[in-house]
Amino acid sequence: MVVVLLAGLIFGVLCIYPLWRVFTRAGLPPALSLMVFLPFGGFIAPMILAFSQWPNVRPNVQPSQR
Repeated sequence: MVVVLLAGLIFGVLCIYPLWRVFTRAGLPPALSLMVFLPFGGFIAPMILAFSQWPNVRPNVQPSQR
């Protein structure tokens, strides 16, 4: 039992840093990466990234005609 909890804690800690960086670069609050420690948070955090509007993304710009 202790091994399973320890493995889950280690997995959560290893996931926080990359998610923190992704949320920061996307312009979203990086504290959302802490959702990894919540039940089903490992599924919810990527869904937030996939389905939310990213403030740092530039709008589509048409290339200039030559």
